[in-house]
Amino acid sequence: MMLPTVSRMHHLHNHNLLGLIYSLERLPTHSDHYCLHCHPKFTGGTTDNYKETQTQTQTTLNSITDASLLLRVGGLLSVMTYPGSNLEESRAVEHFAEGLAMLTTRDVGGWRGYANDIPDYDDDGGRVRENVSRALERVVAEGSKKQTWRVFLHKPLGRPLSPVLVTAMRIK
Repeated sequence: MMLPTVSRMHHLHNHNLLGLIYSLERLPTHSDHYCLHCHPKFTGGTTDNYKETQTQTQTTLNSITDASLLLRVGGLLSVMTYPGSNLEESRAVEHFAEGLAMLTTRDVGGWRGYANDIPDYDDDGGRVRENVSRALERVVAEGSKKQTWRVFLHKPLGRPLSPVLVTAMRIK
């Protein structure tokens, strides 16, 4: 089986964040949206101080919100987070992705109920909840009304600060 070739690359620049969107060869569609988004979590550089090039929570949420709005049905959003270097950002990414899955929940309160229930963490004063709620509001306002997502969290057990892979596939 031959893999599709990369037909186009689009760069999203958001402050110091570089998000790469790779669009695989177009499937038969009238949509101009992307089918794969790869989001690097470390912007690189040659400095010994990784904090100078580390991504920040708000710019990461802006980038993955933009990416979720660009993805067409069948598209995959993939984000690697590093709780050991930015726990707040990792929590925000996980809650945002779960919020995408909750867009079609039948639970009382719907996805907003989910967002309102994001806990206050010890040192964030509700920032994660506020930022994730704002990002989800934008996805709802600007995205397809019937969008549906399947979201998965892949993390090693017994290693709470190890990297975590979050994937979200738009199925409708």
